[in-house]
Amino acid sequence: MAIIHGSLVPCLLVLATFVAQTHYTIANTTHPEVLSIFNRSSFPTEFVFGTASSSYQYEGAAKQDGRGPSIWDTFTHNSLDRISDRSNGDVAVDFYHRYKEDVQIMKDMNLDAFRFSISWSRLLPRLQPFVTLFHWDLPQALEDEYGGFLSPHIVDDFRDFAKVCYKEFGDRVKYWITINEPWTYSSGGYDQGTLAPGRCSKWVNAACQAGNSSTEPYLVSHHMLLSHAAAVKLYQQKYQGIQKGKIGITLISHWMVPYSKTKPNVEAAKEPLISCLDGE
Repeated sequence: MAIIHGSLVPCLLVLATFVAQTHYTIANTTHPEVLSIFNRSSFPTEFVFGTASSSYQYEGAAKQDGRGPSIWDTFTHNSLDRISDRSNGDVAVDFYHRYKEDVQIMKDMNLDAFRFSISWSRLLPRLQPFVTLFHWDLPQALEDEYGGFLSPHIVDDFRDFAKVCYKEFGDRVKYWITINEPWTYSSGGYDQGTLAPGRCSKWVNAACQAGNSSTEPYLVSHHMLLSHAAAVKLYQQKYQGIQKGKIGITLISHWMVPYSKTKPNVEAAKEPLISCLDGE
């Protein structure tokens, strides 16, 4: 997270990160054929520049206004040995109380959009909102009741949550994202045990108290895709025609820069991107 004068500039600013990485490559390469400079004019006029983060990462106010605990509250409080600096999101950068300051910072940076998530366990514009329905903060109550995304029961509950969001915010929100990075959630939370809910096989991570890295990531991924499909179908059938919005999903991918412009190197750079997106 980036903090300016005690306030938040929500991360990640993907383009800024990419440009920084590109300039690093430029400064450390002896091959002029890969040199390239990016700025705003390098992109199509319809390209959207913005920032992104998730509710648990920046919101704070963990116990205010009726918010219930999410699996990340439980994970950060009960698994301190797996949090490098033993921090949590109880306060974070207090966006819940300081959102006006932070939105002004984004406007001062000439950004077009702010991608944020609605806290499922809290449920409740001067920038175009890109709203993520699920950015990993599953209500702990659903994890306790039936195992969260390990169970097909999650599909109906996720659709019901999405319905509330469409109904309450759809007149103002025109860009919906159902799920953030399903691959990261299933891999980190159920294969490696490094993300909430911290499940995996003992042979993968000795800190995991329960889980099966051979099966659970696939079950979770399957149920996440079904949940995504259910939320999209609901929106398209009952809300999109009236609200005139768009809906999709956020997928993670690696970015590789070819060593040179020769065909083998260009093709090799494409392969990780294709493999990552196909895998997710």
